[in-house]
Amino acid sequence: MTNTSTKTIPFGISFRGQPDYTNSEVSNFIECADGITPLEYRNQYISFLGDFLSGKIKPSTQVDVDIAREFQADLDNRADIDYREGHWDDDPEIVAGGKYFAKQAAKLKRHIAKATS
Repeated sequence: MTNTSTKTIPFGISFRGQPDYTNSEVSNFIECADGITPLEYRNQYISFLGDFLSGKIKPSTQVDVDIAREFQADLDNRADIDYREGHWDDDPEIVAGGKYFAKQAAKLKRHIAKATS
């Protein structure tokens, strides 16, 4: 995704459940950001993820709408892998984390739609 907007919205949701899973997977989002272009946008997304991990992103924090969409897509993708597709059915903790990300991705998607309409 390329950053085509300068519109910001409040982040809108909080993450209180599954802290170990969330920290681990969001750290993985940083490691997997290499394919995001352009470089400036990738750096902006990685900066957001770092702020998220350090607790600086609150529901009221203004974030670029494209960054929020990127994060929502990453959450949803992780939910597919760890929950919906059944790859980890033998590991209830990973499935629970994936289920939590599915819930959070849906909340964030609804929030983005409402905030940008």
